[in-house]
Amino acid sequence: MLAVQGAVVVSYGIRRRPYGNGVRISPDGGESWSRPLILNDDSPVADLGYPSTAPIGPGRFLTIWYEGRGAGSVLRQARWRIAE
Repeated sequence: MLAVQGAVVVSYGIRRRPYGNGVRISPDGGESWSRPLILNDDSPVADLGYPSTAPIGPGRFLTIWYEGRGAGSVLRQARWRIAE
């Protein structure tokens, strides 16, 4: 979870098809939540997630997550923004 300008941002892995990662935003400290913002839905495997999100500018964020790939793994990223 990340608190940004009074909002709480939660990023999470989606381990059901289509596999990917999402974000939800709460403007009121967790009382209510936005609809999901899907960062990606093209992961080939369910072994993914553990996303970490950081602000990179006003209303702009970077989320990085892990994807397992057989004997190895990869890190992927998405840059996104809160619509005003």
